[in-house]
Amino acid sequence: MIRDWLEGLRSRGISLGLETTKEALNSLNDPQLCAPAIHVAGSNGKGTACAIISAALILSGKKVGTFTSPHLARVEERIRIDGIPITPTELDATLRVIRDIDPGLTFFETTWIAACILFEEHEVDVMVVEVGLGGRLDATRTCKASVCLVTSISLEHTDILGDSIREIALEKAAIASECPFLVMKEIEEGKEDIETLYDVQWVEIEVDDYRQEAAILAEKVLRAGGFEAAADRVPEAAEVIRWPARMQRVKSGGREFLLDSAHNTSGMERFIKTLAPIIKDREWSLLFGSSPQVKLDQFLQPILTLMEMNPPIDVVCTEARNGRYPALAADSFGFGRSINDVKDALASINGDFIVSCGSLYLQGEILIALGMDTDHDLSLL
Repeated sequence: MIRDWLEGLRSRGISLGLETTKEALNSLNDPQLCAPAIHVAGSNGKGTACAIISAALILSGKKVGTFTSPHLARVEERIRIDGIPITPTELDATLRVIRDIDPGLTFFETTWIAACILFEEHEVDVMVVEVGLGGRLDATRTCKASVCLVTSISLEHTDILGDSIREIALEKAAIASECPFLVMKEIEEGKEDIETLYDVQWVEIEVDDYRQEAAILAEKVLRAGGFEAAADRVPEAAEVIRWPARMQRVKSGGREFLLDSAHNTSGMERFIKTLAPIIKDREWSLLFGSSPQVKLDQFLQPILTLMEMNPPIDVVCTEARNGRYPALAADSFGFGRSINDVKDALASINGDFIVSCGSLYLQGEILIALGMDTDHDLSLL
């Protein structure tokens, strides 16, 4: 089956470089050139920015193809047309085309090429494209970017991107190597290097709310790219979008869940700052899991501090099964009860207000378990 072939590509790991992707796209008559792209990189917030940018463009009357990763519940949500995930039938047909010309593509490269083919078939006006990893060597850099955005930057994937903010910023800003406009959140290290290489518009952010920050950056990049009508719709887009597992509140079985995909230290710090006033003076429970972390102690510190200040009535640690990397063992965090299976953890945890964080993949498995993975649930508008 074609999905078995796609899943088998995971064994090829991560490919840093554009040559294989370019070869495949060229053999398919370069579908990535069918429409201009808004290309978005960053350590945190790039997915939310893509969601708001896409929604604003749709509200302004544009036909929009959106590519984001990873997926929460099913692979089709990586590729959206006007905010709606493509159908399994569409994806299967596209994957067969790619398999016939496969020059050694990875899972990620294949989903990106599938997006390009489908965007061409649907005759989109504009693509909104989220970088997978880094920027300079990411397969999505084969898009025809008319304007680029780099959101917040933190120390992440240091073994690949470099061990300083300056190095990581340069890797991410490189998506603008062949693009006339670059909009970038203000950084403290590496500004001069980036200004030497690119025509960059810096954006100073003075809000703590992650969605407000993404909206500010979305408005700036849309105006820089000449999408004035869409820029005017950003406030509405930020208000109405559904962006699963990003401070998402859902109800099921008489319980309320707050799901967030914070998965690195800077993301966790911001999430905890937002969460603290929400749980103040109310009972809450924590359902936690994580992929491997370079500095696990630093990653856990914000949630440990919060639990000390406002103790939850129950804590359960669990393991997402479908992530890019194997999940950390449920008993490796040093707190809470350990229940390996996510469904069992959901059934066991006590309380009526349950907060879950630490892993995007965990939130996806929770949404599946709660039956909240329909096209409606996963659509942007």
